[in-house]
Amino acid sequence: MAPYKYATGGVELSHQLVDYLRENGKEAYIFYISDLVTCKIVNDDNQVTEAYRKYNIAVANSIDDSPENIVVIPESFVMTIPFFKNVQICIWWMSVDNAFVGNGNFTDLWNHTQCFEQKMSMLINILKWMVKKTPLGPVIYKLKHKNFIRAKYPYPNNYSMEKVRKEDIRLYHFYQATYIQQFLYSQHLDRIFRLTDYINPDIQKNVDTSVKKENIILFNPAKGFRYTKKLMKYMPEYKFIPLKGYTRNQLNHLFDQAKLYIDFGPFPGKDRLPREAAVHNCCIITGRFGASGFFEDIPINGRYKFDMLHANYSKIKSCIDDILSNYDVRINDFAYIRECIHHEQENFYREIDNIFG
Repeated sequence: MAPYKYATGGVELSHQLVDYLRENGKEAYIFYISDLVTCKIVNDDNQVTEAYRKYNIAVANSIDDSPENIVVIPESFVMTIPFFKNVQICIWWMSVDNAFVGNGNFTDLWNHTQCFEQKMSMLINILKWMVKKTPLGPVIYKLKHKNFIRAKYPYPNNYSMEKVRKEDIRLYHFYQATYIQQFLYSQHLDRIFRLTDYINPDIQKNVDTSVKKENIILFNPAKGFRYTKKLMKYMPEYKFIPLKGYTRNQLNHLFDQAKLYIDFGPFPGKDRLPREAAVHNCCIITGRFGASGFFEDIPINGRYKFDMLHANYSKIKSCIDDILSNYDVRINDFAYIRECIHHEQENFYREIDNIFG
């Protein structure tokens, strides 16, 4: 199951799973949801999302709810679980945080969130929604019952972890990152299996080592910018470039030019941008939110990971100065993450074989 016409890492991962299963003689299909609000399905069984037509994909426009069939649901679609009575259900946890956002459970998300930036963003979005969409009376009612993010949606909203635990006797769980695995263990869920991901091989083939490295610092402006902005004030002498609005080829060139990629935001799973940067021989600095706090998920030396809740910007600046001044030496500290990325695809295929035989 995947959203239709979305080009994201998680959606591509679903297509990669179907592709591998079909290439190995399994009967596997993508089941598209064309509207994330209404869960409307796609009825054109020949319409594969354009970005993924390079894969061996077939599209199903219905699901036979019988015990011999398996449905793999991304964590953001767990609200569809009540629609199935007999089929074997696997939840593929590609993140933790996105599961709570996608299923509209404010309490679970708030309790789980470490990052101040995330909590403030949640509050602002909720207030905007209440002001624009909801009369005063329903707001009070929904606040009281904590069901006010997606209560207007027609499918079961606020599908909390408590409901997942109640259904767990018929669920299987796949996790993309060790961070997610630990979360699932903390929820006392059963039947948990590793099913990770891999960086698109095309990205690994497009590394141009002839490009001269410069004192450029790349960052993702979509997350952690509260911390990055402060750091930029400490370091006006360096060039910071937000990775936004670029084509794939332009991104590749920027990665080839830059010496450093930083990401102080939340890591709901094994994020792809840091790994893409590593492939292009960028050094990496992260915070310790979510998966970035786990060596298994972001396998870099702990000296390059900082606790942003108690950030020492002078220390971070010193680390960056060292990397940019001694890049030819420091890049060797990131040889292990590059080696891990090189083996991701074969590990992913092995994990599929372990699960689906």
